[in-house]
Amino acid sequence: MWNLLVVEDEPIVRMGLRYMVDWEAQGVCWKAEAANGEEAVKVLESEEIHIVMTDIRMPGMDGIELGRYIRSHWPQHIQMIYLSSYDDFPYVKEAIRLNALDYLHKPTMDEEEVKGALQKAVKLLEQNTSRTLPAWPEEERNAWLISLLDTYTYPREMLVPELAPEGSLSQGLWLAAIRLRGDAADQIAAGEAKDHLKFISIRYLIEEYVGRDFGGLVFHRGRREIIWLAPAVPKSGAGGRCGREQYLERLRSKIFELLNASIVYSFSSVYGDPQHIPEAYLEAELKFPVNQQSDSLHIRLAKEYVDGHLLEDITLQKVADSIPISPGYLSRIFLREVGESFSEYVIRNKIIHAQKLLRETNKKVYEIAEILSYTNPHYFSKLFKERVGMTPLEYRNR
Repeated sequence: MWNLLVVEDEPIVRMGLRYMVDWEAQGVCWKAEAANGEEAVKVLESEEIHIVMTDIRMPGMDGIELGRYIRSHWPQHIQMIYLSSYDDFPYVKEAIRLNALDYLHKPTMDEEEVKGALQKAVKLLEQNTSRTLPAWPEEERNAWLISLLDTYTYPREMLVPELAPEGSLSQGLWLAAIRLRGDAADQIAAGEAKDHLKFISIRYLIEEYVGRDFGGLVFHRGRREIIWLAPAVPKSGAGGRCGREQYLERLRSKIFELLNASIVYSFSSVYGDPQHIPEAYLEAELKFPVNQQSDSLHIRLAKEYVDGHLLEDITLQKVADSIPISPGYLSRIFLREVGESFSEYVIRNKIIHAQKLLRETNKKVYEIAEILSYTNPHYFSKLFKERVGMTPLEYRNR
């Protein structure tokens, strides 16, 4: 039986959950409940908990902070399921979905949806009990994995099953190095997520995505670069049977689709033995183009135009005329290099500026819409909610 901790500040929701599902029939014991993150930590430190179902927004330590605490202390052994009253909240929703097991919308979730999340949790817990992963904190494990990348720090003993003689990496491997583009890194630095939440979410997305097709090991260097040690041969029948570059390109598209983050990547040849990991890493690093964080001249000029005319009605035609190149060509190279369409880039930057005005001024929503050259304030509010997850007024009043 797997022990469950429910963390929710609304007693009526806790009561509703308790009687919504036949927990024992799912192989789960309702072990404890807590009203906030601080109470949950006390339970975690005194009880053996396997599944945490927690609200995302609570007074004091909220669900995000609690999730980081759990990941730092029990990186492999506790499955997390998030609850929220906030619908259409794409950034946090996807970040938390990837940092945990699932995300349930409280007003609409039903018994079957809760059961589905529990079944996934139980399945993962059963898989984990059959593994011999080292019981060490996430940061220590990450530091050990980093030591694999250098000949002088390469460990004598393999402490993870993937690198054992019968492990998935022992019969051949290749290495992929993944970095955020300059634009994406700037977004995270300027954003409101704490402790590089988005970077961590990207890492979890990569781990989840490649785990289905290849497996291997995913870790990071200083939260600036994500390393994936991949088996030479994908899992039987997996989608990883396409070429390495095609597979990484699919991964790049998925990261942009779910997290609105642009990445660049490089990868090594296939090596026959884990002893060659330092060589594979050096090869991948040397393959990064010198200007891997830079845009082409046309894209730089287009971005400069957008920055200089952000408060105007910006069109692809106007920007193309200013360079000058054809609008069709600009549209194609913009999507290829930046990872998003020209119109999405303009809207995203206008919304970022709108957030700044909402935080730093008392201007009304319709006034901010006019400043940004949106003649219809309702359309502006719709765009804002689609990208931020809340209306402009909700954003200002939170």
